[in-house]
Amino acid sequence: MSTRALNRDWARYRQPRRGVETLRAYFRAHAFDRHAHDTLAIGTTDTGVQRFRYRGQQHDSTTGGMIILHPGEPHDGECGAEDGFTYRMIYLDPGYGLDLLREAELGSHLPFAPEPLLRDAILRRSFSDLWDALGGEPGLRQDEALVRLWQTLARGLASGKAMSLAPDRLARVRDALADAPRRHWSLDELAGIAGISRFALCRAFRRAYGVSPYAYLLARRLAQAQRDLVAGMPAAEAAIAAGFVDQSHLTRNLKRRFGMSPGRFARVASGFPSVPGSPS
Repeated sequence: MSTRALNRDWARYRQPRRGVETLRAYFRAHAFDRHAHDTLAIGTTDTGVQRFRYRGQQHDSTTGGMIILHPGEPHDGECGAEDGFTYRMIYLDPGYGLDLLREAELGSHLPFAPEPLLRDAILRRSFSDLWDALGGEPGLRQDEALVRLWQTLARGLASGKAMSLAPDRLARVRDALADAPRRHWSLDELAGIAGISRFALCRAFRRAYGVSPYAYLLARRLAQAQRDLVAGMPAAEAAIAAGFVDQSHLTRNLKRRFGMSPGRFARVASGFPSVPGSPS
């Protein structure tokens, strides 16, 4: 029996190399809560209708459409049609991309996409080339495909404006949270780092990054737990190591984000299909 016939959601998450994460999934019932990534997310809808809200508007990506979501910009996600949708995403480290663009003299800012949906054959080909390369061994092929995708983004979006950077005060708070996600931060401490009031910090941080300081910290903890689960660490240990109160706290957040328990996520991310007959 095929996965589509079972009408069950499935997802396959991988970290094929440093600074790159991939996700391929089929969702019909699962919906993503509003969240943001610290990566540049680029993907394509393979089947169905992928619906999400981004920059205050609803968008529907259909088969063959390309999606670009900038770091720190909040969005959600759900099925836009009865039969569900299949999609692929590649999450790129923006720091690595900026280094490449400077080296190639293609600018010192991340390429900016005014709209999240594109119909671009060249971009889709570059995306597909990198996706295929990431399925093999690390090496020159992956390196070339990654550089080519960044070059395609820089040249194709050159007419857009440069992505604005967070003010230094907020960047210090963001970096503190990212560097020490296990720490039990207080708002007083974060406001002290920024040199502004607690109220001003909450309002400015959400305006700059789309989420509250706590939501950002939770995302960093979840990212660490994902890495530990993929490495084979037991869920209870991964929860504590990442800064969660206990395993149930990790389980709730992992299910909200990926629709999976820690055990199922570890199996999926390690290459073991969670649904018999699901496509690879």
